Amino acid sequence: MIYDFVLSTGHFSVSGCSSEKLGTDTFKLFNNEAVGSFSRFYYDRSISTGQKELDLSLNGQSLLQEIPFLQETLNEFVYQIYTGDFFTKGSEANTFDVNELNFDSSVPVNAESEVIYDVITGGIFAGTSDSGENLKTGINHQYLQNGIFTDYDYFINGQKTYSGHGVGFAMMVGGTQPYDFYPNFGIGSDQGIITENNKDNFRLTAHRKRTKTAQFTGRYSEPVFGVDFLEKRTNFYVNGILQPKNNYLELYTGVNLIKTGFDATVSGGFYEALSGSSMQL
Repeated sequence: MIYDFVLSTGHFSVSGCSSEKLGTDTFKLFNNEAVGSFSRFYYDRSISTGQKELDLSLNGQSLLQEIPFLQETLNEFVYQIYTGDFFTKGSEANTFDVNELNFDSSVPVNAESEVIYDVITGGIFAGTSDSGENLKTGINHQYLQNGIFTDYDYFINGQKTYSGHGVGFAMMVGGTQPYDFYPNFGIGSDQGIITENNKDNFRLTAHRKRTKTAQFTGRYSEPVFGVDFLEKRTNFYVNGILQPKNNYLELYTGVNLIKTGFDATVSGGFYEALSGSSMQL
């Protein structure tokens, strides 16, 4: 098992992390649940008006947002995407339609799906391809050639990979500088799975990491402590799959024991059996 905690402080210190003056009051931008009805899902347009700034997952699998190609016909607009999994409509749409998440027909979304999204101002998508070299080309087109390997998170078919476990650092031919890297997903010492024969079965994507975040990755699920921890600004992955926020606990220091599988009652209120046996820690 690989456990991955991403903690966002919003600023270099906890004291400044929720400052409206500094523009870091961003609690509402993380771990939002899309509202669904009959396989149609909607997001909060008031916190995101862009068409390329949703870091969205479907049942834990990261999906790719694409700005759609728009064609206007008689009395309607026709939208089309080619490489993405979903899109949102722009100012041309009415006030109801702009809030809908429009999924590609190949995405297995249904009424029971769990859709979670973060809002990342400025966009997160760097590129998509069937090889690490081509993915790096997409990264350069998006951000110019000024990033290094650790500036990005890498995904195979929407599942997050980790250095040494699915992806590794490689140098472009003739490269001499840190930014001359490309992510290597091939079979080798980094436990990659991509070969020339199977590459068409996979889509590789890269997201530029958010600024002012701390990431802890390991094979054990020990609690994460630190002065930069801030409640409601965490993302938690298990084996590269994003976990819903009801699958883990964010606790203040001083709590040293948690038991599951026991019924509980609400003190001072009506009796209600609350089973914790389904909680995953």
